[in-house]
Amino acid sequence: MIGGPDNVAKALPSYAAFIADYGNAFRSFQHGALHGFFTGLFFVLPITAINSLFEQKSWKYIVVTSGYCMVSLTIMGAIICGWK
Repeated sequence: MIGGPDNVAKALPSYAAFIADYGNAFRSFQHGALHGFFTGLFFVLPITAINSLFEQKSWKYIVVTSGYCMVSLTIMGAIICGWK
């Protein structure tokens, strides 16, 4: 939003108000896991399904490959968002 910690003093007052209101409100493992899961569901699954159907792979392959990526993204989202 503002270019890093070195530029906090140059930020608009709206930034300070936003951080005061919502600073760490949504920084939890559960919230990160939710976003990681939805990223996998809405980005990885369609891409994997389209490519796999073009290659004439089975639905079992699509589910396993997409599921692996979704679990990975869920774990990554949880760790990144919960890291304070």
